[in-house]
Amino acid sequence: MHARQPRVRTQPPHLVCLDLVEAATRVEGREHSGLDRRVSACRRLLFHARAVGWEISHVHPRSAARAARPIQGLEPLPTERLVYRTGLSAFSNRPFCEAVEAQPLAELILLSLSLSTACLVTALTAHDWSLAVTLAKDAALGASPDASGRLRGAEPGRSIVAPFARLACADELIDTRRALRLVGDPVSA
Repeated sequence: MHARQPRVRTQPPHLVCLDLVEAATRVEGREHSGLDRRVSACRRLLFHARAVGWEISHVHPRSAARAARPIQGLEPLPTERLVYRTGLSAFSNRPFCEAVEAQPLAELILLSLSLSTACLVTALTAHDWSLAVTLAKDAALGASPDASGRLRGAEPGRSIVAPFARLACADELIDTRRALRLVGDPVSA
């Protein structure tokens, strides 16, 4: 991998809801630490993306047994792209690649419950394609229990992602200025 400067964003962001499925809520039979807080951040950002018209792709893992069940409140709408990744990254799906190629100047915002291999490889691939990449850090980089049950901080994850992706909280990515509207008649002079 070599470092390239991402292109300047001139199109609305493309929100990638990566592996937001029930199976992703558990690690070795236990729930992710702070799961409710993480899912809440995902819901806020997804709701905002829908309200302002961002491109939205839901990427679920391909399972030989059955389709992955989305987390309640994070289900794809019929108008949103739902693809299944067959490899390690979202880019392993051709329709996803075509959607990204159709908007080459859109920033990819990755929304995942953990800094999984799929999240890392998707971010690296996007960076290699010279795309601006942002990771919603409050959803993916919280503390999680290690094998002994002790909480492990997010600092190692930050140092892994920082060279090729911008880290931002979901609330930082929500543009409140777009939500503001004038109410009533303007004051006449």
